[in-house]
Amino acid sequence: MLGLAAVASEVAVVAALEREAEAFKSSGGSVLTVVAPGQIDGDRCESLSKVPGVRAAGAVTVPSDQRITAVALPGAPLPYGYATSGFATVLRVETDGGPGLLLSSDAAQLLGAYIGSDLRTTGGTTRVSGVYEYPRDGRRNGFGYMALAQVDSAQAFDECWADAWPQNPALRSLLLTVVLRGNPSGDEQPEVAPLNLTHGLEFDGNTNYRQRITRWAGVALGTLTAMVGFITLRARRVELASALHDRMSRLDLAAIAFFEALTWTAPPVLFTMVASTTYFAREGELHVGVVLGARIAALIIAGAIVGVGVALLTTRERDLFLYAKDR
Repeated sequence: MLGLAAVASEVAVVAALEREAEAFKSSGGSVLTVVAPGQIDGDRCESLSKVPGVRAAGAVTVPSDQRITAVALPGAPLPYGYATSGFATVLRVETDGGPGLLLSSDAAQLLGAYIGSDLRTTGGTTRVSGVYEYPRDGRRNGFGYMALAQVDSAQAFDECWADAWPQNPALRSLLLTVVLRGNPSGDEQPEVAPLNLTHGLEFDGNTNYRQRITRWAGVALGTLTAMVGFITLRARRVELASALHDRMSRLDLAAIAFFEALTWTAPPVLFTMVASTTYFAREGELHVGVVLGARIAALIIAGAIVGVGVALLTTRERDLFLYAKDR
């Protein structure tokens, strides 16, 4: 039962870390932005997506004086901006790849628009080519009710967004390299900040994993298995010494003892692998379940080998009568 509890707690703690990481990433915590009105080089910003670990990068400008008004809702004009194709990837826009506006899901729902539909505005009819989710989960305001037009990246923008996972400590410095120098309107210093600070400034998964409360559970389980292997074989020392006295080779004796150990370690090893892989497979993280289960299973097997090996090495034929006397 103690072993089962150790396996269950280790799986639960690692699963919790996985959920924290997913919450951080899905809420935009992994997106870093730099704001410098009129000073962002669109091409340089897009090229950040080629940096290892950067999923997507793109530039955007949202002029404060530009709106687009739908005929169906003339009293609620949409803020209107223009962005590069990489920005749509940062927002994880669901698109058909055709020309047209990108609408936030709230705006699309309010206007009854969908991907591929036409949108009648006071300036004419345009097409909706994509819709993106921008939930109110703590991320920066301003894009939850928005219409974006995709434009060429060879121009200056106001902002550059980059999504990197795992987080790249060098990304903050790299973002500053997309800011144009010598722009007469660049009196303000560029501001670099995460898109969402709800889950903290950063998520250090490696440190959290190394410092998890159950980090010694696998080692403890291996130690427990070693103790069980040693004690159970040590209890049979008279039988083992008698076998050696009857000219059984140590190699044959070890083969039998290790085979027996294999039979009683197989159930917990199988349980560990099945529990771990089943749980993480449901979360779409099968490889995590396999690695975690294999790590614990390896410690169980290693503990059994050590326990049985030490018991065999400390059992001597010449002590047979001493063992029999102490029994």
